[in-house]
Amino acid sequence: MLDVDTLRVLLAVVTLCVLLLFYLGVYRPTHSPFSGWWTLALVCAASSSSLLLLNGTVVQVIANPLSTLLSAAGAMCVWFATRSLRSRQSPVWLLAVVPVGCFAVALFDSPSTNTWAGNGVLFGVMAGGFGAGAFEVWGTYSQRREERDGAEGSEAVMAVLVSAIAGTILAVLYVARFIAYMIVGPLDGFFTNYLGTAVTSLTLMLCLVAVTFSISAIGWDQRTRELRRRALEDDLTGLLGRAAFFARVQKSLNEAGGRRNRRSWLVIADLDDFKPVNDAFGHAAGDRTLQRFATVAKSALRSSDAIGRLGGDEFGIMFDGVELSVVAARLDVIRARLTQTENGTGRPMPTVSFGVAECSNDLTVGALFGRADAALYRAKRSGRNQTAVYDEAEASK
Repeated sequence: MLDVDTLRVLLAVVTLCVLLLFYLGVYRPTHSPFSGWWTLALVCAASSSSLLLLNGTVVQVIANPLSTLLSAAGAMCVWFATRSLRSRQSPVWLLAVVPVGCFAVALFDSPSTNTWAGNGVLFGVMAGGFGAGAFEVWGTYSQRREERDGAEGSEAVMAVLVSAIAGTILAVLYVARFIAYMIVGPLDGFFTNYLGTAVTSLTLMLCLVAVTFSISAIGWDQRTRELRRRALEDDLTGLLGRAAFFARVQKSLNEAGGRRNRRSWLVIADLDDFKPVNDAFGHAAGDRTLQRFATVAKSALRSSDAIGRLGGDEFGIMFDGVELSVVAARLDVIRARLTQTENGTGRPMPTVSFGVAECSNDLTVGALFGRADAALYRAKRSGRNQTAVYDEAEASK
């Protein structure tokens, strides 16, 4: 078995090599949130291992607590990286509080003579960081498996699986280290032989090597997903773009004939008197108005409903599997919430008119939009700020 200092040197060298390759091959070309947090985690890991080589020297008194601080920061960065895989916001303030707390504990635990200063708390933080990270990655793995279509994305799915297994191993290791440290202490033979620095360094190196290529695939996959999301979304409102919404309507039309008692509806929404907002306050105010309508409308819809911006101040909403009464109720909620919202200039939001048409598999997308448009124009002619439903008998008159 190699001595502890040699293992620490190897761990630092391996981590630095992985850091360099990952930074040049993934972070620089993608700048994805995951790759950013993972790069910071690698920096912390390499620095922490290097500082521990100073144990036994006169600077141990500060090098040891700094290593503890960086190890805790690395664990937080790993957790934040995994949270970004599902676009979850991270409590970044913990990156200051937790590592500094571990640093303070180490400072008051005789770091000049105690090479294990603060490690009881640190092991708990490491177990929590790796455990939370593993939980996030397993959740991402389940999500990716459901989303995968045939062979597409299989490499990213396997990469997530490998990372989830590695994260779980590290979480279990640090839970065991924390428990053993608190019960028998770091000088006990059981701890030294099975959970000591040598075992931990080897495990970290093996996991690091195992996930190197997996992490690269995950970083690129996140970048690809972000580009795909931008291509599908409207830049201003964050809703579906015109092409993506039309594809969603086509899907509903294709399914309309094969579902009994499941009615689907296309709604076209148009803000009333929107042009005066642009004329009086400028296009920036008009943009804020559109953004606030998008926020209000989305908050009133179910997760299964789809909403997109068709262009200008016109929006489309797709309801699947509901009766007309449910559609009408949702649209009333949107209209009511608009009256309680100002448009960014201190003035009330414009009212909105809706045109509704039922999906049928014998209609084309263009024909369905034509019906919804006809209903919308009827709502406008009838005084605006209301909902009109396409009536084939009335339209044929």
